[in-house]
Amino acid sequence: MAERVTYLEDPYKSENDKDTYKSLDLSNGLRALLVSVPTPHIGAHPHNASCSLLVDHGPFADPCNYQGLAHMLQHMIFMGSTPDAGQNVFFEHVKKHGGECWSSIHSEDTQFTFEVSDQHLESSLDFLAFALKNPLMPQETMECGRAIVESEFQRLAKKGDNRRSQLLDSLASAGYPHGSFHLGNMKSLKDNVSDDKDLHAALHAAWCDNYAANRMYVCLKARLPIDVLECMVIRHFGQLRCNDIMAPDLSKFDYRHAYRSEFHEQVFYVEDVDNCCKLELTWVLPSMRSYYHSNPDKLLSRQISYKGEGSLFAYLQRRHWACHLGAGIDEAYFNNHSMHGLFKVYIFLSSEGYKHIDEVLFATFAYLKIFANSSKESMLKLYEDQQKGQAAEFRLPDRLYSHDVDELVFRSKYYPAKYILTARQLTYDKSMRHLSKLIGILNSFKFNLMITSQDKVYDKQEQWFGTRYTSKPMPENWKELWKKSQTQRIAELFLPEPNPFVAHDFTIFWHEQGRPKLPPYPKRLIKTNTCELWFRQDDKFGKPQAYLCFFFLTPLPRESAKNAAMCDMYASMVEMHVQNELDLAEEANLNCRFLVMDNGLRLFVSGYNEKLHLIVEAIAEGMINFCDTIAERLFSRDRQVQGKTYLERLKCPCTFSKNILQYVLGEKPWTTEDLYKALNAITLEELKTFAHKLPQQLYIKALIQGNYTEQAAHKVLNALLSRLECKPIGDQRLAKNRIVKLPRGSKVFCFDMKGTRTNVTNYYQFGENSLRAEVIFNLISMMVNSQHYHTEELKAGGVKGWTHVNAGILGYYLSVNFEGNAAAEESANTINKDMDTLRRQSWMLVHQLDDQSYAAMKEQLLLVALGPPPTLLNEVGENFNEIVQGTYVFGRTQRKAHVMRSLTKADVKRFLSDTNGRSLRKLSVELIGHNATNVGERDEKLDDAIHDFKSGLEMYQKVTVLPCVDGNWLQIPNQVGDVCN
Repeated sequence: MAERVTYLEDPYKSENDKDTYKSLDLSNGLRALLVSVPTPHIGAHPHNASCSLLVDHGPFADPCNYQGLAHMLQHMIFMGSTPDAGQNVFFEHVKKHGGECWSSIHSEDTQFTFEVSDQHLESSLDFLAFALKNPLMPQETMECGRAIVESEFQRLAKKGDNRRSQLLDSLASAGYPHGSFHLGNMKSLKDNVSDDKDLHAALHAAWCDNYAANRMYVCLKARLPIDVLECMVIRHFGQLRCNDIMAPDLSKFDYRHAYRSEFHEQVFYVEDVDNCCKLELTWVLPSMRSYYHSNPDKLLSRQISYKGEGSLFAYLQRRHWACHLGAGIDEAYFNNHSMHGLFKVYIFLSSEGYKHIDEVLFATFAYLKIFANSSKESMLKLYEDQQKGQAAEFRLPDRLYSHDVDELVFRSKYYPAKYILTARQLTYDKSMRHLSKLIGILNSFKFNLMITSQDKVYDKQEQWFGTRYTSKPMPENWKELWKKSQTQRIAELFLPEPNPFVAHDFTIFWHEQGRPKLPPYPKRLIKTNTCELWFRQDDKFGKPQAYLCFFFLTPLPRESAKNAAMCDMYASMVEMHVQNELDLAEEANLNCRFLVMDNGLRLFVSGYNEKLHLIVEAIAEGMINFCDTIAERLFSRDRQVQGKTYLERLKCPCTFSKNILQYVLGEKPWTTEDLYKALNAITLEELKTFAHKLPQQLYIKALIQGNYTEQAAHKVLNALLSRLECKPIGDQRLAKNRIVKLPRGSKVFCFDMKGTRTNVTNYYQFGENSLRAEVIFNLISMMVNSQHYHTEELKAGGVKGWTHVNAGILGYYLSVNFEGNAAAEESANTINKDMDTLRRQSWMLVHQLDDQSYAAMKEQLLLVALGPPPTLLNEVGENFNEIVQGTYVFGRTQRKAHVMRSLTKADVKRFLSDTNGRSLRKLSVELIGHNATNVGERDEKLDDAIHDFKSGLEMYQKVTVLPCVDGNWLQIPNQVGDVCN
């Protein structure tokens, strides 16, 4: 007999969302949301299917004598099931096939999610259904379940936000479910349990009552037809049992009485565990799930968190009282439920801000009062701005909500089927009634005030997390500050203007111009002694977005380590100078990255094309004018932050080893340690001098690609040039990439490091690059990265291999990490030998491959790595890299694919035989981890040895490439070899 299915409305989706959706209810009450992802074109990466199942049961239903029961049940479900009595067989099956699983628990729900390749989706659903239908949960496995709960408790209990959240919950009114200990631990599930048989019976009763189909929601997403997904859901979940037991009714709990009077009558001083000073004000609101069309809390959150002129943050930052401020509904931990919402305004205070906490509080009160005193028209204007911004974000292809199944299944429970994708994401109803209600609550003196610091005597302790705190009645002078804020305004605080970065024009220029035939690659529009501009209008993806990419080439960072460190500070200071504009741009879904390279800086701006030029102009203004606003205190703080960044790099074995190799090869002129040593000698005046000199030795390489016109591209570059007033680079030698030629043989540098991790990274240099060589090494990487060919030691370390090309020179990396031990240095030597063996074996494996296996590997490489770019972002990344490197081989991936298709196994064998015949050029860095505390500073003799080794090496001849104006390489000198063959 066919399963009876009730179909629901299809969800409203963006015109740029190509997925197909279907919502349905099975006859047993289970609700399913199906998402069919379009089959990719050749070259797209393989896609994993995913499934998430939500059970309408959580800690709010826990009996008071078994707090944490729902959390324990979440893990016990998989402790054996019929017909297979093995433990965790579902997880093992998914992991065996390269997938992953996870589960989570919320106040009212328990969620199980997995991701696996499409071909193993069916079998994985089988295992999940078995676990849900009849879990064994034998009593002897309860200790394991408790141990998992305890482990999660210990991890979460270390975080300050979780500790403060549990402290707030301890103030819940009697009988309200949020007042219990939801997470559970050994104390609540073992020490406080008199009889394990009763707990075991309670676990089975909780499963029997709540894990029924009518209390379940499923979301299935895969690159399979929607009808196939429907059949899968019916087949695997249609036979699940159902019952008539409903989840606890939370509507009877009034949000206005959710907490005892101490919640707002006392001030809570909490011991700091995160090394921060934090001021938090928390109001209790009605649940925002019923406000999913109007989203008034999002409007208030956005305006309170605003960082531009007139904002609370700008006021506090100007006085150096705060380093961060945020606001909004707290949906972390177990605060995400349908009973009420906690709206927080939190401010991270500086030490100076903590001293002026009275003024901070008064400014906060005064800013909140602005919303109550603002006209209906001004608030509606902000509402419209939010509405436009959300609509723009919803349309943006690269910013489409990824529609993860764990979020979608949650939405399918709490929102109507039609609004699964848009609820709480789009504002349909600009409800002044809802907004006024929330503003009224935030302007009532009925909030919790919590201050996290380290300078109090803490005489109380929260029961479960052990959080130390003290509390005292709300000071009278703070009550007076509240009253004062009702009548006395602060002139520096006012509502923001509408966001100038929000896009309104979504015209597709290629369509408007009649869809002309365009060259496949960027063409050069401008070439002078200070800049070059490359441009390509999009005719493939049809999205209203663009990418503006700029490379600021300068010799300054290579002149000295001090200059290189100043370049890092310079980029940081420029971003800080225009932070307000960048925050507004981010709100409007525009992205900006300003990065330091070894021979200059990169600016990468992306998003809706209409307002992107504003970010470029803001960055250009910052590059010229940040020196006018920088203060000594700000400079010192940034220098300190930069120093911590360098230290973090030095502590990471992978980053450190790669940095040493890049330094020796000449890819980087200085090591991170050089930069760290030079940093403290930098003065504010020197940084200002550096900023002044930068445009006087600058060459700009620009690529503008996407939904843009040539005229607009010219305007963007002209706006940049008019502000920077660039001068040509005098000495080109320092600005160009050059790679050293390693001597024949093998050279090893070995370092001792504090910590347990050891890293071995080998670099093999093969000389001048060609597309054929690059393709063959891509093929080799597939074998090297397959665990089938690894020793046990290499498997444990997760060895990785990759091809590396810079300045026309081909190299190959092998890197492995493992935990250090008493014989770490000996292990490193063994690993190094294993890596060399692996490299040699991968050469030999090609000889051993039969024709069918070789053809399969070729097809896999063409599918995964050598197909056409799947997105505009991928295409822009490839093109910009060619421009920055100065190689100009646009369409390199497609050219490599053409080489791959014509490459026979005999060709590969011949090439590898020739390569093996040459003498090896190898450079190795071994970083030996030691737990011992007596590991000292690095031996300066080793630094000298590295410097001496590098200084004695010759450079490869610089390859010069002359591109055609239509974007194709014109000629490449003979010394490059068969670059396109």
